[in-house]
Amino acid sequence: MEKTAKRKKGLRHFLWVLPLLGLVCLAAAVFVVSARYQRQFLPGTTVMGVDCANMTPAQAADALTLAAEAAEISLGDSSGIEIGRLPVGAFLRDGALAAVARDAFDRQRAAARWYDWLLETPRRYSAAPLQDLTDSAVSDKLEALLYPEGEPTLPRDARVEITDEGYTVVEAQSGNVINLYRCSRALAERLRAVDDLSGELPALILDAVAVQPSVATDSPQIQKLTDTLDAYLGQQITLRFENDAVYTMTSEDIRSVSDMRVVGSMVVCRPDMEALREFVERIVTDYAPDGVFAKFLHAAETRPYVYYRVGDTGWILDRDGLTRTIAQALQTGEGAEITPDYDRTWYWKQYYRGYKVGDTYIEISLDNQYMWCYLDGELLVETPIVTGNLARRDDTRRGCFRIYYKVEDTILRGPTWNDHVDYWMPFDGDIGLHDSAWRDEYGEDIYMADGSHGCINTPLEAMRIIYENYFPRDFVIVY
Repeated sequence: MEKTAKRKKGLRHFLWVLPLLGLVCLAAAVFVVSARYQRQFLPGTTVMGVDCANMTPAQAADALTLAAEAAEISLGDSSGIEIGRLPVGAFLRDGALAAVARDAFDRQRAAARWYDWLLETPRRYSAAPLQDLTDSAVSDKLEALLYPEGEPTLPRDARVEITDEGYTVVEAQSGNVINLYRCSRALAERLRAVDDLSGELPALILDAVAVQPSVATDSPQIQKLTDTLDAYLGQQITLRFENDAVYTMTSEDIRSVSDMRVVGSMVVCRPDMEALREFVERIVTDYAPDGVFAKFLHAAETRPYVYYRVGDTGWILDRDGLTRTIAQALQTGEGAEITPDYDRTWYWKQYYRGYKVGDTYIEISLDNQYMWCYLDGELLVETPIVTGNLARRDDTRRGCFRIYYKVEDTILRGPTWNDHVDYWMPFDGDIGLHDSAWRDEYGEDIYMADGSHGCINTPLEAMRIIYENYFPRDFVIVY
């Protein structure tokens, strides 16, 4: 009984000790936590809107620095041009945010009670670390941020550039030149008021501070230039030649023969006479080469004229006149249909007036040393030939002739020759078509040094076909 009573008494003493130990432990924990918050911000603490809870002042300064680098003020022009996005941190002095964090911590610590860390109370501290910022300091920093390479990009006006094909419009470029004085003043005022780094800062939009190009791409000045050029290059100038060939100049043609310049707000377009003369030469060569065609009446009404090349003294187009006429049309800017002038004083004009050339004729090209023979519109035979010797001045005469007669197995006699031929068909005095057994080769440039005395030397088989199918008064056209 006595032992049992002693055990109960000891248990009662232990039960009193337990609460006391609990209180001691709790007091120790409160002391440790309270001591911790002597070095850290209390829970719920924000400095300039940045969460600094449970941070040391140094850690809070780092958090504020990151927030300042992320916080940007967008600087723009009322025209819609964004000049730049400027980080607030770029304008802070070294150590400014560390001082803000230390000041906030000191204020919190001075006002804090030992149990404040237990209270869920927001603790907000504001500061304006840029309130002493000067306009000149902002100007220097702004210039460095916008022009890191030292020189601004100047705005460039839209312009019209003349190209080989015509023209092109080079668009205006804004550049990044600003009214630094006005921007710096407005930005400094905005920065001095910054006391919160937690959210996006309002954009700073100013009127007419970005230096704009004076000539925009869609400006009336550019439109006037392009309209003028389009009208000049778009002229319809059509050339109608007497052999029924037609050529209409393209805008590329007009550009190639024109001196086009942009002078200030004006376009100067005028013909380049040298280039135009070269253009006329090319077109005439392709469409109406001079001295090449002669016009004869055709037997069929549906084909009233045929054109044959007949020699250098024939149909000659007035190139200089055509050049001047095109130049005048270009200068008027109204386009034109032009029929060139020709020299029509060809020596056979009167002699052959009224002759009708049908679809049966022999065509001889002296330049190509080649002959084509057409029968009823179909090519019957073609062959290389040898014509009059140029070295001896025995040239074969160019012109339009008729076969006089034809004979077989005859001797051709002259001052220095006495030759047998199987077929003989004269058409121009003593000049005619015949075979030439003494030749093995025909064509190319043989006639220049080893040509005939003016006749058309023809391979035997070709001559036989010609003899059998062509008759007196059939045409022989030599060119």
